[in-house]
Amino acid sequence: MWPLFLIAGCGDPARPPHEVFEEESRTLLLGGRPTEATAEPPRFEPGEPVESVVSPGGRFRIHFSRSGPNAVALADAEGNGVPDAVDTVARTYDAVAAFYAELGYRSPPEDSGGSGEAGGDGRFDVYLVDFAGRADGAFRREDCLSVELGCHGYMLQENDFAGYAYASYEQAVTTLASHEFFHAVQAAYGTALGRVAEEGTAVWASERFAPELDDLEHFVPAYLSRADRSLVVEPDGPAQSFSYGASLFFQFLGERLGDGILRAMWEESVRAPSSHWAELLERVLRRDAGTDFDTAFSEFAAWNLATGQRAREGSGYARGAGYSGLVPAARDLPVDEPSVRVAAASTRYFDVAGGTPGVSVSFEPREGTDSAGLHLLVVAVTEREVLRIVRADGPGVLSARVSAEDATRVVVAVVNGRHSGDGRYGRLRISSEAPAESPSGEPSRGCQSAPGAVPGALLLAAAWWAIPRRRTH
Repeated sequence: MWPLFLIAGCGDPARPPHEVFEEESRTLLLGGRPTEATAEPPRFEPGEPVESVVSPGGRFRIHFSRSGPNAVALADAEGNGVPDAVDTVARTYDAVAAFYAELGYRSPPEDSGGSGEAGGDGRFDVYLVDFAGRADGAFRREDCLSVELGCHGYMLQENDFAGYAYASYEQAVTTLASHEFFHAVQAAYGTALGRVAEEGTAVWASERFAPELDDLEHFVPAYLSRADRSLVVEPDGPAQSFSYGASLFFQFLGERLGDGILRAMWEESVRAPSSHWAELLERVLRRDAGTDFDTAFSEFAAWNLATGQRAREGSGYARGAGYSGLVPAARDLPVDEPSVRVAAASTRYFDVAGGTPGVSVSFEPREGTDSAGLHLLVVAVTEREVLRIVRADGPGVLSARVSAEDATRVVVAVVNGRHSGDGRYGRLRISSEAPAESPSGEPSRGCQSAPGAVPGALLLAAAWWAIPRRRTH
């Protein structure tokens, strides 16, 4: 049985992962292109007639069959003798390759050609084969010449997407071509940065190529439902979906700091191929953006508060309303948890009831803990709005109070912005203030701002929450 990702909010088995990691590793070890009888599935069957056409731009060779278990749809409305499905694939790969080149990324080196009946020239090969619902595409590395020259490879892609949960064949091809070809772009740098960086930036690349796609939206719940999982530790087993959901962090970086930050991370990997991706990003952020991983990650934790129904026009993610909402851990007041662990590059989100004059929070790091890089966000929210955020930063004990009379809930975020090291432990206390009694015995209402007229001073001191809209250059 081939494993499927079960992602919170989008675990539809008709929409599997793009790659199945265990099977991909086994295929890489055994080798063999899908036109060879010794290749691992998915592959063409012995005797299955395989044809190929060159894309209009001349860069790609598309391999397909008209009959047999891997047959494509045969409609040919263009009347050029090539199935429309194959024409769609060819045009899409041309467009994707040109787009990534325009963003300044390396182009994959010329194909080694492989062996067997098909391939055999320098064009990039795309094989349309039946994944039978297990996955829907994969980039396969072959020869890695050097870090400077990059790795060769070829593409496998689902032949017809029958039974997959895409709105159309065109949407499926665009999603797969933009995602999988970005893996070929990554391989052009000759380094392997791990699943979080590779899958996360590939989903980001699809979104950048065609924002109307829903691939990023589909995988975001895998992060927002498990934001307590470290971004800098490679997931395994059922948690592989987290690698795809990590695209949200790279989407944040692209929107907040521009596309060049992500490209620079891959370029830096050539200079330091043995470094972890987060270390590469730290260098790039300091050099090119005047910030660091800790600062960026803590702001990312704040952006995630305004997703789903709480997204607002003009700040945070440009398309945040289309993302699933954050999933904090509900707690009853008062809260006193003596041993809360926050892993590196992760956030623990909790929420408690609002509707009181104030909610006070403290996080006391365990004695002897290096508390630099710890941050506390205390956030008054309604179902549809982030009202105000109060922030406290380490080192030392973190404490903050937010007025919450007009809030339905208060979200508490304990953020560890370090990109390495063990998790930090601390004591989390959350308490609320009872409404003051007036002389008549009625609760005192105090002075409140009109709904929607939140004073700017309450939106994080020094306008920290005034986040600019998407930057793409």
